[in-house]
Amino acid sequence: MVPLSFTKAGDRVEVEHICGAGYLSSTLGQLGISVGEELTVIQKANESVIIRIKESRYALGNGAASMVMVKPVKGV
Repeated sequence: MVPLSFTKAGDRVEVEHICGAGYLSSTLGQLGISVGEELTVIQKANESVIIRIKESRYALGNGAASMVMVKPVKGV
């Protein structure tokens, strides 16, 4: 399990844990980023990670991305 901020473009991962509580976890949940959800890292920029969840794309700052713990999707 590693932070989302440590992944690279093209990685398919599953959300294992979201560190912290309150506003960040609520906001991520509203975007569809929740435990068990699969996502794809589209691009890594200087200060952000662009991800795809189903048909939507989101940009997360490195701070938020470092709070999302992920694991590689099996079979990839």
